[in-house]
Amino acid sequence: MWWKAFLAAFSLLFVAELGDKTQLVILALAGRYPWKAVFAGASAAFALLNALAVTVGAALYRFLPGKAMRFGVAGLFILFGVLTLLGGEKEEGGEERDRARNPFLSVFLLISLMELGDKTQLSLLAITAKYSYPLLTFMGGTLALCLTSLIGALVGTGISRLVSTAWMRRISGAIFIAFGVVSIFW
Repeated sequence: MWWKAFLAAFSLLFVAELGDKTQLVILALAGRYPWKAVFAGASAAFALLNALAVTVGAALYRFLPGKAMRFGVAGLFILFGVLTLLGGEKEEGGEERDRARNPFLSVFLLISLMELGDKTQLSLLAITAKYSYPLLTFMGGTLALCLTSLIGALVGTGISRLVSTAWMRRISGAIFIAFGVVSIFW
């Protein structure tokens, strides 16, 4: 029965996250930052959030009002979009350099805030309650989310090689702002 907890968490979260807003954001971030920093930041955020979901997720979800969380995430998306549209600084040779001093921390904070209380956390809570194997549920869910993050980061890096930095910045900024506006109403 222990393996069912791992497989349930892995398969449910992998399918749920493929093509989800978070994977699209990771894809956009990989066009702005090095893919390793994006992958590491997203993976660390998912590991932290999955640990919270498996251990104290229900209490945490009760303490944070949904409306405040929704507006906070929306504001963060819009702010990140505007900052992305403002772009990087020009270096010698005309190449653009991103202003973020710590891409890992930027990605970690963005993913942590946007995923807090998300369906993946609630799914892990339910799977843990059903199978009563929190460590295996954590491992399966975290592996699934890290894998989808890696896919998004690599695809985003590939796209950024085909599209100019200026256009990637514009597209990424528009995606972040669009997600922010949608988050206000959804």
